[in-house]
Amino acid sequence: MTQDLLVPMPASVADVLTVTAPRAPLIPLVLDSPHSGTVLPAEFQPAVDPAMVRISADTHVDDIFAAAPDHGAPLLAALFPRSFLDTNRSLSDMDRLMVAGPWPHLTRDSNTARRGMGLIWRKAWGETPMYDAPLSVAEAEARIRRYWLPYHDALRQLLDGAFAQYRRVWHINCHSMTDAGHAMSSDGLGTTRADICIGDMLGTSAGAEFTGLLREILMEEGFSVAMNKPFKGAELTEAYANPAIGRHSVQFEINRRLYMDEATRERSGDYPAFKAAMTRLVARVADYVKAEVA
Repeated sequence: MTQDLLVPMPASVADVLTVTAPRAPLIPLVLDSPHSGTVLPAEFQPAVDPAMVRISADTHVDDIFAAAPDHGAPLLAALFPRSFLDTNRSLSDMDRLMVAGPWPHLTRDSNTARRGMGLIWRKAWGETPMYDAPLSVAEAEARIRRYWLPYHDALRQLLDGAFAQYRRVWHINCHSMTDAGHAMSSDGLGTTRADICIGDMLGTSAGAEFTGLLREILMEEGFSVAMNKPFKGAELTEAYANPAIGRHSVQFEINRRLYMDEATRERSGDYPAFKAAMTRLVARVADYVKAEVA
């Protein structure tokens, strides 16, 4: 970790999250991987096999971007499965069917909750229920306190700290997606997907220059790119972005066929080359950020 940071890095939290601090001078670029966790917490007692829990995980995504700190960008990653508690959902995306009795907090009409993929997932995959019975309100609230709040606090510290120092910040929210649409996805079963999807909340979470740069780099690397299709972004892209004042955030979705076997979750033979391409992308984005704030 460099010694010239004007703001402290948030600490890693055992069993919840890791924060890898920059190994080069800090720049206002932050990467996070909220769905790459595969370790089932002790209090997680699903009615399905752990392998089914992990189907939705963004397996290996944190490793794909592991070089970000070498370029001055901190990397935040969750350690727990997204279906246990999804940090990329608003607290108001709580699925009321997940709890026994009335949920005492504000909720909204949520497409993701209706599909069983709300703040706490009701379905494991397809129509398979995640649990034998609803959770108690106390159990659900405990998850929010133990997992959701620390993750958001850590990301907020990273973004706000960089913004305080540079008055601008760029955020890449890193994910993976299945090769094709599935029964739980918004684009429907069997839908063909691009290599990479960049979500900018339909142009409201990041400036066109930033998204244009990402598209240019990816196409030069030989990847097909879609904008906001099938994913436009979610809570982590929207909550802390404001491009009008220099806070840019994108949801970056990688098609899993580029680097892994979706059935076994193992890295494919293409993994090293793909990871190298993403490392080059981070390096070029870092150069852009440095030039912008020079």
